[in-house]
Amino acid sequence: MEKQHAILATAGHIDHGKSALVKALTGDDPDRLPEEQQRGITIDLGFAHLELPEFSLGIVDVPGHQDFVKNMVAGVGAVDLALLVVAADDGWMPQTEEHLQILSYLGATRGVVALTKADLLDDCSDRVEEIRNRLANSPLADIPIIPTSAHKSEGLNELKEALNQAAQSMPAHADWGQPRLAVDRVFSLQGIGTIATGTLTGGVIKQGQSIKAFPPGKTSRIRSVQSHNQGKNHAFPGSRTALSLSELTREELPRGATLTLSELSETTQIIDVYLERSSRLPADSISLRTDTRVRLHHGSGHWPARIVLMEGKSLGPGEKQLAQLRLEKPACIWVGDRIVIRNWPETVTLAGGRVLDAHAKNKNLRTAAQKIFLKQRAEHHTDASKWIDSQINRDGVGKRDGVLKPSHFYPTEIQMTVDDMIASKELVQVGQWIVKVDIWNNLRTQCASEINKAHQEHPERIGLVLEQLRPLVGSVFGQQNLFEELIADLEANGFKRHQTHIANRKHKPALPAHLRDSGERIQKALQGEDPPARKNFDTSPTVRAALQFLVDTGEVIDVGPELVLSANQYNRLKLVVKQHLRKHGQATASELRKAMETTRRILIPVLEKMDRDGLTARRGDVRVLRKQD
Repeated sequence: MEKQHAILATAGHIDHGKSALVKALTGDDPDRLPEEQQRGITIDLGFAHLELPEFSLGIVDVPGHQDFVKNMVAGVGAVDLALLVVAADDGWMPQTEEHLQILSYLGATRGVVALTKADLLDDCSDRVEEIRNRLANSPLADIPIIPTSAHKSEGLNELKEALNQAAQSMPAHADWGQPRLAVDRVFSLQGIGTIATGTLTGGVIKQGQSIKAFPPGKTSRIRSVQSHNQGKNHAFPGSRTALSLSELTREELPRGATLTLSELSETTQIIDVYLERSSRLPADSISLRTDTRVRLHHGSGHWPARIVLMEGKSLGPGEKQLAQLRLEKPACIWVGDRIVIRNWPETVTLAGGRVLDAHAKNKNLRTAAQKIFLKQRAEHHTDASKWIDSQINRDGVGKRDGVLKPSHFYPTEIQMTVDDMIASKELVQVGQWIVKVDIWNNLRTQCASEINKAHQEHPERIGLVLEQLRPLVGSVFGQQNLFEELIADLEANGFKRHQTHIANRKHKPALPAHLRDSGERIQKALQGEDPPARKNFDTSPTVRAALQFLVDTGEVIDVGPELVLSANQYNRLKLVVKQHLRKHGQATASELRKAMETTRRILIPVLEKMDRDGLTARRGDVRVLRKQD
């Protein structure tokens, strides 16, 4: 049985023994750079693997030195469990506190404190009490504290058991069908090519699959997959994963890049977020103000950005606020992602937050609709129905298979939520779209009113020209084209489409009294085999109106600019053409004129209309049937 996969991230002050502890637990030395091994500190991310009874943990060993906190943030971007390391001799230190705040910003709620170098103290109880007090009022306040000594191999089994217990309450990583790998290391191997490593989230990834990297925005096939140091044909979400990529070079693929499916790789440069500053920050901390240039940390990368606060000009310790981040370069960010904000020189962690709108717009930031949208999401950050409702309320419409995609909600949860909202009459599905029921019903009522108004004003017409309804749809749904869905809905609710018009099914077109004489004269003139030219019916507005009525009701056929025929005559000529072509396969215009027993004045417009209608097709000098009726 496949073990559950999870990511364990170390955190803590420099020289508190994080790497030594990882090596003692796993046998792997996470200090992979010569400089790290020479200096005895972790500068960049190190990786190891730990097998527990029920879990397979990928360990990310992060640097504790203040100069390398940016690398630490890259390492904990997708953390399931935190291993907060505190040395018994030093106790709680500045980077311990900063790392705890970063873990909190990223949503870490499970973990263990490893009290390292415990052999240096005769009694660790005072240090344990100090750490417990330091953890108070944080998401990790109640995690266990385990005294350990990597040097003497003491407390390691207890630490493993505590980690296994902490992982018990962790929700299983599920395959959402939305795999994403934040690249934290890239290298090349002779005979294999470019290797990208990172933490896989959101879905299974398979050998042979095509995947898109941003940057550089190129697609590559996955040549091979390795997960937790084992070659496999696939990797599960929640695992440390290495991918061999056949179409990308090491130089093209930077650390911080995102690997995902092409349809999920849309990038953004403006995001609306819910920001929070830790209440643990000193009161005199660097202020966070509108237009401050900051570094936005996301996944394994960071981007220069400017911050715009939605309410107020600054954000102080312990405060929360909606804000917009305007990135200087595109990034692959999804709704629901966690972010960390650090100051531009990378000396201080300022805030953290959650992405509420991954494709925001400058001009929408302070609109009432966007504020309602963002506040609803901020207040209900785990409720899929509220997030769906917020989108439909703001936009009026959403694609059924595209709502909240990609995001941190399970696709099955999204689909079940939409089904429930449809069943409870909150939403209605219209073709591929979902719409608020009241919005759709109001639009249908407006359209019905316009159609009935047209019947009252012009009872002689077959109905309202369809295109006259299009602006109504645009005023409600903007660029989303739901016009055909609306017409289909009207047809299912008492209306009938007549080619380019629509009418109430109960509507019976009737010539008004002042048009009846003209209508009768037109019908009489068209009874013969050689009807007059169309211009003869263009003598007055009254005659033109009567002719249009007869065309709309199908009693007269609009053949072309110079000819109209009675429906009976046109249908007779059409039948002759069909029978002749079925018998002979093809015919010239001259042959068809003889078969139709008509003049060239009538023949040519009739044949051209049949071509336009798709009945016949011209092939050089002959015509053939295009379709069999």
